[in-house]
Amino acid sequence: MRFPDWLLDPYQQAVAWRKSGNFHHALMMTGANGIGQGVFAEQIARLLLCEHPQSAPCGKCHSCELVKSETHPDWLTLDGSAGSIKVDAVRQVVAKVANKPQLGYSKVVLIQDAHAMNINAANAILKALEEPPAATYFLLTSNTSRSLMPTIISRCQRLNLPSPNPEQTAHWLEGEGKSNAAELLWFSQAPFRLLSLAESSSHEMMLTLPDELEKWLSGQSRSDELVSAVNNDKIHYFIDGVLAVLHGALMYSAAGQCHERIKPAIERILMRYDLYRLMEMIKRLETLKSNLDKTHLNPTIQLIGELNSW
Repeated sequence: MRFPDWLLDPYQQAVAWRKSGNFHHALMMTGANGIGQGVFAEQIARLLLCEHPQSAPCGKCHSCELVKSETHPDWLTLDGSAGSIKVDAVRQVVAKVANKPQLGYSKVVLIQDAHAMNINAANAILKALEEPPAATYFLLTSNTSRSLMPTIISRCQRLNLPSPNPEQTAHWLEGEGKSNAAELLWFSQAPFRLLSLAESSSHEMMLTLPDELEKWLSGQSRSDELVSAVNNDKIHYFIDGVLAVLHGALMYSAAGQCHERIKPAIERILMRYDLYRLMEMIKRLETLKSNLDKTHLNPTIQLIGELNSW
């Protein structure tokens, strides 16, 4: 995977810190969801673990070779992308970094989606941040740093990562062999979210969603036909897609601008609903999405019921 162009400037800043010996023991990387915080943080870990600071990551030293093979003993990860980070996992990592590096150089603790730490886990990592073990670096990523304890934020150096423009996103996706993913820029401009979508079973459904939605809004199809391709694995993407179109309608009504791919659907929406009704629809759909996993009702039936109420 190519390193994202839009992250080169902050990465060069980190390289300069490393070369000068001024790298803070705790770095928090923030930015919009899906712009590449995880990839950026992993590259920073490689930078810090390399045995040659002036040319890191050299890709040739023993430490770099272990990183390539994903067997480096001094690289520890806590990943909150799949759920809550619990205190036991944090304590295990903190106990390991209390010892000297196994290779004699640096230790790196990477905490992906640090906002997923529960209160006990956050307190456990806070102690380590306040009294960091020697030769240890903590790398934290988050797209919602406001959910983190202020005391944790205050112990970290902040690095806010920029979001790419649509052209950068499309170019990067093309380089990853996913040029058709750029057709979904109406849905999201976050390149890693689009990459994940392009590799999922929901991709084809999302490519046709604007057309299917416009057809439904014009009375050419029924609600059950609109959601015929939606199963439990695809329903969250489907709802997010409809929400993206509804939010696009709000923007179009205010500024007269929208992505051309969803303009026909937006025009249909604004012909049928006023802004107050539109905002109510958005709220109801967001509530439905948040409640999907909390009830025993069939998600598709719930979605059809909501669409029929429109």
